[in-house]
Amino acid sequence: MKKFRHLFVIISLCVSAMSYAQLPWDTEMTSEDFNNALTVISKTDNVSFSDGLFGIGGGMLVGRLVIIGNDYSDECVIALPQTGLPETLTFSWLGGGTSGTLTVYQSTDHNNWSSVWSETGKGALDLTASAATVSLNSNTKYLKFAATGRNAATFRDIKVTELKHLSASTDEWPFQNAMVDDAPATKRVTITWTNIVADITSSDPHFTVSANTVGAKNLINQTTDITISYLHTEAGSHSGTITISGEGKQVEIAVSGSTSKYDQTLAWNQDLGDCLTTDIITFNAFATSGLDVAYHSSDSTIAYYGDTQLTILKAGMVTFTAEQPGNYKYNGTETIAKTLTISKANPDIMAHAESITYGQTLDEVVLSDLMGKVPGNFSWAQDEPTTVLNAGSYTLQVLFTPDNTDIYNERVVPVSLTVNKAQQNISWEGQQKSITEGETLPITATLSSSLPITYAFTNCIVTIDGNTLTALEAGEVTVIAFHPGNDNYLPTTVVMQTFTVQKAPQTAIEQTAAPAQRQTRKYLRDNSVLIDTENHTYDAAGRMRK
Repeated sequence: MKKFRHLFVIISLCVSAMSYAQLPWDTEMTSEDFNNALTVISKTDNVSFSDGLFGIGGGMLVGRLVIIGNDYSDECVIALPQTGLPETLTFSWLGGGTSGTLTVYQSTDHNNWSSVWSETGKGALDLTASAATVSLNSNTKYLKFAATGRNAATFRDIKVTELKHLSASTDEWPFQNAMVDDAPATKRVTITWTNIVADITSSDPHFTVSANTVGAKNLINQTTDITISYLHTEAGSHSGTITISGEGKQVEIAVSGSTSKYDQTLAWNQDLGDCLTTDIITFNAFATSGLDVAYHSSDSTIAYYGDTQLTILKAGMVTFTAEQPGNYKYNGTETIAKTLTISKANPDIMAHAESITYGQTLDEVVLSDLMGKVPGNFSWAQDEPTTVLNAGSYTLQVLFTPDNTDIYNERVVPVSLTVNKAQQNISWEGQQKSITEGETLPITATLSSSLPITYAFTNCIVTIDGNTLTALEAGEVTVIAFHPGNDNYLPTTVVMQTFTVQKAPQTAIEQTAAPAQRQTRKYLRDNSVLIDTENHTYDAAGRMRK
């Protein structure tokens, strides 16, 4: 067809389109699409693009008005996305001209074109917009808008929808009732799809699906079988929705079902009766399901059941109720009640006393339990704690009071106690050791037990009465202090002091002659110091002995 030069200038907007994609599915073309070299792959001279519109054919585009000039033959080829399948083409148009034709073509390879829409010129200056919707072949990849003769058009609202389809062979499936832990029940469902990838989800975990997705792009009227399983993992009525959705399409399959529990029975063949607070008791109720039995106490401050045996806190009466409450698989049982009377136990003890020394009181005795099983304390059952016993061996009575008087009774038991003799010591400090004949001197020795001290001396030039030393003759004498001990005290060690007796001064009128020494020997007999003279025997105190 011969082409003529246009009489009027066509104004067009040129925009760089290096990064733009091809005509998008399900989206109206924009100015960017009209000026995108990837979308508009070829056009003749009399094609203009501006503000989301494009005009084709000779003339001047003023708003929506095309002023017609001479005959012409113009066209514009638009490329569709190379993935996906086209479904419909929609557009609106304004046209005008005395003769000529507007035509839209489709092609798979940009060569073999087939017409999908055609319109003869509507007449010059026709401003009435017209809309068109046409079906496309699923393998169409290119669209061509053409104008010939004295006819032109301004096109807008151009949109190509993508062909997609999704359906299921059923929209609901009720599963029959079953028992917990039975094998899953299954249902096979056929999904029919076209040019779509869809996700499969379940709203209830009791229902599972054999696949997570279904479908593929660029395929028509395909079918896929999926398996829906009802899991009998929990008793009850269950319902949910299997949803298959993607790319604007969605199919829902309502699923439902119920699962029942098994029954079980409980037996408790045990006579609780009476017991002590220290008894160890294991309950033996049995459920036919084999599940653990729960025991409930009417008063957990008296006793409760836990850790596979009875825990007793104090004496009293308590009722225990046994039951198996059931679980995900079994219904609960009826309850069985039994009453238990609990009495306090006598503690198993053996009292032991550490020995003490004479002078210590009973409250200083360390008492302990040789059995060591029951914590508690001892006290004297009959004797006052301040009592001081003479040295010797005793059997006394003690009271044992347990720390936990809710569990144990108090108990009186015998205990053996040894009271040892006490040590005693002589202290002899600050003693005057020089004396004159005829004088007396107090002896400063003291005994820790306050008992009287026994004295002996090596030379009978002195006498001792009590704690008073009397000098008889001049000379040197050693005085020995000791105590032999008694029922409560051990003997002391011997302590000695040496004294010097000075001669008394002579007077001019009379001079006293010194008596002759009569001491012959000193010795120890029966723990007593004895002194022999020529005619008599004296003890350490100077008393004459027969």
